[in-house]
Amino acid sequence: MLNVKASAQDSALELALAYAESGYSPVPLLRHNKVPPKELGSWQQFKERQPTTEEITRWFKDRDDLVVALICGDFIVVDADTPEACIWAEENLPNTPCKVVTGKGMHYYYNNPENYTTYVARRTDTSDPAKLIDIRGVGGLIIAPYNIHATGAVYEPKFIDGWDWHDTSDLPNLTKEDWVMITGAEKLNGKAITSPFSMEGVVAGSRNDNAARLAGNLIAKNVSIEMVEFFVQSWNQQNKPPLPRSEISTTVNSILKTHERKNQQAPAFIQRKYNVSEPTNLYSPPGIIKDIYEYSEEVAQIQQPALSMQTALAIGSVSLGRMYKTDMNNFSSMFFMCIAKSGQGKENVKTVMEAVLDGSGHGEIMAGDGYTSSGAVYSLLRHKPTHITVMDEFGKRLESISKSSNSNKEDAIQVLMETWGRCHGTIRPDNYSMMTLTQKQQQEALDRSTIKPAITLVGMSVPRNFYGALSTGRIVDGFLNRFIVVESKLPRTVSRMVPFVEPSHAVLEWVRKVRETKNEMEQISRDNSEVDFKQRLVKFDDESKELLNKLAYELVDQQNKLEKDGLEVLLSRTREKAMRLALIGALADNPYTNIIKGEITKWAIDYVYYYDQIMVATCEDKVAGSEMESRIKQVLSFIRTQGEMGISRRDIDRRELFRSMKSFEVKEIINRLMNAGEIQEKDVRVKATGRPMKRIVAIDPNFFDD
Repeated sequence: MLNVKASAQDSALELALAYAESGYSPVPLLRHNKVPPKELGSWQQFKERQPTTEEITRWFKDRDDLVVALICGDFIVVDADTPEACIWAEENLPNTPCKVVTGKGMHYYYNNPENYTTYVARRTDTSDPAKLIDIRGVGGLIIAPYNIHATGAVYEPKFIDGWDWHDTSDLPNLTKEDWVMITGAEKLNGKAITSPFSMEGVVAGSRNDNAARLAGNLIAKNVSIEMVEFFVQSWNQQNKPPLPRSEISTTVNSILKTHERKNQQAPAFIQRKYNVSEPTNLYSPPGIIKDIYEYSEEVAQIQQPALSMQTALAIGSVSLGRMYKTDMNNFSSMFFMCIAKSGQGKENVKTVMEAVLDGSGHGEIMAGDGYTSSGAVYSLLRHKPTHITVMDEFGKRLESISKSSNSNKEDAIQVLMETWGRCHGTIRPDNYSMMTLTQKQQQEALDRSTIKPAITLVGMSVPRNFYGALSTGRIVDGFLNRFIVVESKLPRTVSRMVPFVEPSHAVLEWVRKVRETKNEMEQISRDNSEVDFKQRLVKFDDESKELLNKLAYELVDQQNKLEKDGLEVLLSRTREKAMRLALIGALADNPYTNIIKGEITKWAIDYVYYYDQIMVATCEDKVAGSEMESRIKQVLSFIRTQGEMGISRRDIDRRELFRSMKSFEVKEIINRLMNAGEIQEKDVRVKATGRPMKRIVAIDPNFFDD
């Protein structure tokens, strides 16, 4: 499948290991009936974690009766099981570069931005090809490419040549419209609401669950509560024996409350704390920054406004590097992160930078791609105390450093972090023994210090790689909070045929004005890493100071709320970044000014705070919340294993699973699961005699399915 080096010649073990190495969760299924072997046990845990090499080897070693299945999540698979269904899919669904021939039809792979869950279509209406299609979404299992079917046929992938893609985020999205077209209805919490409910009664033991399903189905379709009550009571009369009317009424009201809660807040386990609105002035930067932004968009083969803005700011950052400061000791050196799908315009970032800096006569401040070690950072600063580095595949590099424990590159990151905060001072190499070095080598080592270093760093990555690297500790170590992280959310588009033009005279002249001085000796000093020099001072006006103070109080409030999740560090440099950006904005507006106006400071605050809030929300969803979400799903899985009897609140504290948690955590988890409509507390008769007891019971996972 996606970047997996495998073939049908591989054994099931080799195939599974290849998928695991590429980041997927492979599990075994019996080839003849596609069910998990008994020795696997429950495969549900592998929705939350990848199986280990030892586990995979134990499952597949010396077995020829197994196939490799993948647990879907980031990707979703449309399973067309007949030639008619395949024709329908080809005509109606987005073209995808990853299609897999199966024994009966075709698997179509898509990105899954809506986090749709598995949907199994009704197969009664054979006149509609769409009804002969299954969708494998979050938590669903799909037979992986290169497996061999029980008939001997190969699950053979058919990749589209010339499609620039590397992972699931590069696949076309399965949209809401596509989902509706296949299922015939809207989704609720990722589950389809489709067919009418059978009015045939059921026997004792399943009456409550079925009553809940029927009520939920009707309420979700906006049937009035009076009519829901009427339909469910009528249905109940077919049961053997019927439930008491009062119990039916209680069930209907309970499902109504669950439905109301679901529509008031997202049904996800982890709720976002931020509802971030895009500022209206986001793409209205001051002065020459807007000119550079518009130039970047003009020459871009694939226009990416978010990335073009980052490009313009990075050019402003490095052009002013080392030469200016505010009265609050802020500097122009900044770190930027540009995230977009593969082949969707990131290369324009470097193209525009080279055009502007080379055209202005200052191409020397462009540095190579990345740093191999801390020594490489020191050495480059020694020769280029002001420079900009554009690092492609940045997310993959971070992930690689953590996984391989590359101490040299790890040290390089530590030096970059130090440099970001030492624009006003001197950065010096770490002390180490020089006993074995010659006198010349000793002097060279000592001479690697740089006064007032100025590095502008621009990282580029695809979403999957960057967010995958966040779990490596880059949040808490303070590296991430130094960046302004911007992700393009634009859909994949075809590149334009546009001629390249040179930057305007105004843009090139601005770079020359802010980088050059009339005093030749002063210019030499500013380009020399060994010489100290006086930086030009630019002051914040009173309005700016008021805005920055207000921001400081707001940030403290937000950090207090985030502290329990360990995310407060993400906002610890928000004000500093805003002040640095305000400096860039003021000089972009007027290269000779010595005042940072309030309107420019407001724009800088809006820009930085907006993207920092998005980063917080993203980390809550993708990283920090993962531990809590894992616990929540463990609890839900356990409650489901208790069946119709459920478990009492008193018994919860006695179980080993819950003893590792704090009491308030257990309470919060139970409440979240109830609010999400996954569990309910109801009266259950545990013994044949005696009164019913309050028990926590899992609601049918197919609650809203047909």
